[in-house]
Amino acid sequence: MVCAKPVAYDVVINAPESVKKILMNNLDLLRWKGNEQMDTTQLRRLYRNTPDEIRQLVETEGYYSPVIHTRMEKTDNNSRKVIIDVDPGKPVKVAAVDITFEGAITKQAESLKPGIEQLKKGWELPVGSVFRMADWEAAKIALLRQVTRVRYPRAELADTKAIVNPETDEVTLKVVINSGDPVRFGPIKIVGLERYGKDVIMGLNPVKEGRTFRENALLNWQSRIQDSGYFSSVEVTADLESGKEEVPITVTVVENKKKHAAVGVGYSTDTGKRISLNYDNLHFLGRDYKLKSSVVLQTKQKTAKADVFLPQEPGGIRNSFGVIYDRSQIEGEDTRLVGANYRRAWGTQRLEKYLSLQYLNENNRITGQSYQKSQALPLTFGIITRRLNNRLAPTQGYAFEAQVGGAVEHVLTDKSFVRGYMKGIHFQQLGEKGELILRGELGALGSNGKEGVPSTVLFRTGGDQSVRGYAYESLGVKDGSAIVGGRYLAVASVEYQYYFIKNWGVAFFVDAGNAGDTIKELDPAFGYGIGGRWRSPAGPIGVDLAYGERSREFRLHFSLGFTF
Repeated sequence: MVCAKPVAYDVVINAPESVKKILMNNLDLLRWKGNEQMDTTQLRRLYRNTPDEIRQLVETEGYYSPVIHTRMEKTDNNSRKVIIDVDPGKPVKVAAVDITFEGAITKQAESLKPGIEQLKKGWELPVGSVFRMADWEAAKIALLRQVTRVRYPRAELADTKAIVNPETDEVTLKVVINSGDPVRFGPIKIVGLERYGKDVIMGLNPVKEGRTFRENALLNWQSRIQDSGYFSSVEVTADLESGKEEVPITVTVVENKKKHAAVGVGYSTDTGKRISLNYDNLHFLGRDYKLKSSVVLQTKQKTAKADVFLPQEPGGIRNSFGVIYDRSQIEGEDTRLVGANYRRAWGTQRLEKYLSLQYLNENNRITGQSYQKSQALPLTFGIITRRLNNRLAPTQGYAFEAQVGGAVEHVLTDKSFVRGYMKGIHFQQLGEKGELILRGELGALGSNGKEGVPSTVLFRTGGDQSVRGYAYESLGVKDGSAIVGGRYLAVASVEYQYYFIKNWGVAFFVDAGNAGDTIKELDPAFGYGIGGRWRSPAGPIGVDLAYGERSREFRLHFSLGFTF
């Protein structure tokens, strides 16, 4: 048996860069180059098919009248060289768009969504744009998605045409969408619920039977059920194949165990070595109350706390209460706090509001001084807004929290005060690999002196999550050899991250901030440095080496995850 001898060849493409890139990635001549089965006969077959192949490829980019010249030459070493010249000509542009609707959407009231005129305005391949096949397909899918999200989930593309006129380099587009009949939410069925009551699901703002179908309502409900902590997996589906006007809704869940305990060890560059004990009970006191409790022993701080979360009420209201004991020894200040709290929150992840009532009973001693006792019963109102592209590892958007509160003397309070605090963070993508992060904090406390005000409501800064380059809460008011809390706070940070290899990146940052008893004392302490970043499955992990301009020393900082 005689096998044909493999042939070596090169391919040279002369074309505009955008066209050349497509040909380099898709031409069979290049895909088969170097293959041992490529002989002279195979090469000539591919060479003959190349012009037709090029025409098909450049049409996807809107070029319907290309001029193509190909030639094959022998080289000195008895190999071949294929030379391809491509002049793609003028790209075909959209001359007219005809979008027609059929079905119930044509008879609905103008005030109802989705509206026909608004859908047409949102068409993504308008007159004058270059006609690319990928853009054409994407525009059709996007239009159909806009129709199916609300009221008409059974809508379909009844007809689509793209009529190209090579003589004028223009294309006329025609799209016909049949909306079908409107759909409403039908009866709700829950599958897999055994350990807990229906309220843990139905209290989370469920879709309402008889309401207009909204795809986002299903997705939001599924997300809230998943976030409740009672279930390891959740799926909310609508039976659109039923053909019914009121489609049945099925909630399928896999329950978590009622009780969970864990032990952990770790290290924080803020508070030192750490041992933690956690115990959770999702059916506390024989009801569907969530108990989350922990004991955390750290070098500089020891904390024991327990919080009870009640099932969410209809309307999105969430109630919780808890107790805490905290002992900290930081920068010459020894604080022992016993507290209790009640919190009522409502709203969504995008805009949450809350009202909290805390009781704080504190014993505080500064090095060289005696213990001072104080108590307070502050009532605080706050709002949190989040507009982030990813809750676990955001790269775009912002989050902001603002709160104001106070306490009144003689109502379990030694010293009246009013306290305001706000913080925010903004993420901005810079190119494909860059990311800018801006962060800030402001705080103020108004009172007739600090004596009798728990140190817990005063302000200090410095450390991993504030001003890097300084020890944890080492920036504040100097009292002898100690650093204590002040009545005012201001912190700002600018950070640039560049991810050079997939999820691995480097960060450059400048932090500035301080706390003081007067605004004039807010002389900013600067910290700046460089760090490494890894986008792990559990969230971003960062290691920073920062230099404190005021302390004149380098410090290592470690951070894990993103919470706001």
